[in-house]
Parts: sequence; C-alpha cells; structure tokens
Amino acid sequence: MKNLFILAGGKSKRLGFDKLYLKIGNQRVVQIIDKIIGSLFDKKFIVVKNGYIEFEGFEVIKDIIEIDAPVAGVLTSLMVSRTNKNFIIACDMPFAKKELVEYMLGFDGYDAVVPYYNGYFEPLFCVYSKAFLEKALDFIDKGIFSLSAILQSSNIKKIELNEILRFDPCFESFKNINTQSDLEEANERFRRALSSQV
Repeated sequence: MKNLFILAGGKSKRLGFDKLYLKIGNQRVVQIIDKIIGSLFDKKFIVVKNGYIEFEGFEVIKDIIEIDAPVAGVLTSLMVSRTNKNFIIACDMPFAKKELVEYMLGFDGYDAVVPYYNGYFEPLFCVYSKAFLEKALDFIDKGIFSLSAILQSSNIKKIELNEILRFDPCFESFKNINTQSDLEEANERFRRALSSQV
C-alpha cells in the first residue's frame, strides 16, 4: 500500500493567495502532480490547513497539529496513514519526475527516503514511514519544528545528487512556485511544451 499526500499549507504571503489554487495553463498544480505521479499510489490525500475543498480522486484532511510549519502537514499525514510508504509533496511542485518518485518508493526499512544535495534535504519531496512519526513528535515536544533537524536524527536513506540526476537530469523535480515570477516562468514552460507537441 502506497499513499500520496499533497500538502497545501494555506495562503502564500508572496503570491497573495492559497497555493492550493495555483494554476499553470488551465490546470491546477495539484492536478498536474496527480497526472504525473498519481498512478503510483493506492490512496491519495490533500492536507489543508483550514477550510475544506473537494478534489476528485483525493480524500481531503485537515491539519491535526496546530503548528505554523510544514512539519504539521507531515505529522498529520503520518497520523492518518496506515502504511509505511507515504510520499509527501508540497502543492506547488509541478515538475516532479515519476521515475525519481518510483525509485524512492523502492526502498524499505528507513524512517524516510529523502533527496539530499549541496548539504540540504528536500523534506517536502520525501517518502516517510510511520516510524518517523514518533521521532518527530519527540522533537515537537522539545519545540523543534525543523523537518531537516528531525531527518538528521532519523534512520534515513539519502538520495544523493548522482541518483537524482539519473532520473531528473535537468534537476526540475524540486522547483516550486513561490513568487509571481516563478508562476510566469512555469506558465511559459507549459506553453513551450504545448507548442512542441503541435
């Protein structure tokens, strides 16, 4: 059993609206993510901070932990999950490579399987097991909300740069949309891709 959790963290200060409603072309980024990697999973969830929205094919759940940090969405996902294969991705990452996600899902026996390059983790493009939950809750009790700090103290499989590039040679999977400029760039890329298919 494999689960997909897409984290929608609420209103973006830089964009001025909830990233859950981000669109590239005429498609929501959530739908783009689903089209690219959704077929890898048995169950699919969207984790929201507030309110409620319906997405076909997804169960929508609300953050259980009231912390204004991404760790809240990860903890909520793992509390809901009944499996050790939980791929968690931010809702503003439209360029995920299916082959990379599939590769990451192939590892067993770790608290997390996470891309790691230039000294940084990608905690919102990560496969988490239920074992990560207990460790993360201990850190939360100590007032530590950094996913990277929790990952450093966990039994993890690092997906190193050479492994990432094997499946994503243009290094696009971790690009996210934080600003209007990012959004314009993503739309331009979408238009180029469409025109190349004509």
